[in-house]
Amino acid sequence: MELSLLKSSVARISDRIVAMEDRRKKASSAIKSIGGLGFKVGNLTDDNIINTVEKSELNFSVGGVDGGMVARSFHGVDLVIIRAVGVIFDYKKGKIKSNKVFAPKAPFITEVDSSDDGELITVASLYRMKEEVARAIEVAGDSPNFLLMDGPLYPHPSTRMAKGTHLFKLYSEVVGLYDKLAKTCEEHGTKLVGIVEDSRSRYFSKVLLNKIVPTLPEKHRAVFSKVPSFRDTALLYDTLTSGERTFTFKISGIHDLKYKDNVFAFYMKTAKYDRPLRVEFLSTNPKSDLSEVSSKVYSLSAFSSYGLPSAIIEADARAKLTTYYSEYIYRMLFSKSLSPLIMSLRRENRPF
Repeated sequence: MELSLLKSSVARISDRIVAMEDRRKKASSAIKSIGGLGFKVGNLTDDNIINTVEKSELNFSVGGVDGGMVARSFHGVDLVIIRAVGVIFDYKKGKIKSNKVFAPKAPFITEVDSSDDGELITVASLYRMKEEVARAIEVAGDSPNFLLMDGPLYPHPSTRMAKGTHLFKLYSEVVGLYDKLAKTCEEHGTKLVGIVEDSRSRYFSKVLLNKIVPTLPEKHRAVFSKVPSFRDTALLYDTLTSGERTFTFKISGIHDLKYKDNVFAFYMKTAKYDRPLRVEFLSTNPKSDLSEVSSKVYSLSAFSSYGLPSAIIEADARAKLTTYYSEYIYRMLFSKSLSPLIMSLRRENRPF
């Protein structure tokens, strides 16, 4: 009986996914049909809805920054462990001629007295951003031509803290570091780029349906009359082919940063068998920077089934943390304090 109910539930969900996939493919085909039409964002770019990106020869230096994190809850306290790593690759005629690694001697470790799992996630995210952006400032000090951050170029809105809250000081420190990073990149002539590999945003879909479709000729508007909104990367999975990008759009909803009005983004397919990336870049003149940013990111993404730039892949590999770290530190803490505050949660000790 239970198995039949399970099969029934799975079948019901599968049917809904099949129906969604049919709508997604129709939406993708609709976008392709207008891909060559021009679209301007604030009159700062001369994009079509879909644009071709050309690769350029790798004769520049690129930095990449990523972080690894383990957050673990104990009986009376939580533990956050973070390691942020930066690398610089110096390319000459398409090959890496030299490299440099920026890594801490030991991971950052702190205890957190969070009230629930949601707060722990927020606090851990703030600490992670703090470590990653601090490492990025260090990398930018070596003046690479490009600096690629794994993730967006601003704190996620969910981590924004109001004045008077106990996390406002930490949030303010993170904001200050982001502003310092932007200033350091400007001083060293480094272009700052964010690579968002698993975006859940629907921003492209909203711009498409709310701003572009209403301006189209009637024959094109009709194609979109029943196009639903999807997550951008899902919608664009087969809309774009390798070496194509969307129009550029300005990121809205960024708070507190001095450069909040200068962050732009586009989606680009860098690998034939992978999903599109969301590429963000900091610029006061996106029209002049867009071609170079898109071309360089595409050129750095050399794997057909994994579309991330190589500097990000290297930083990620060096930053990874396993549960070994939390177990080792737990044993060290417990051997020194023998406090019930750092006893494991019951759910971790169940024999079944």
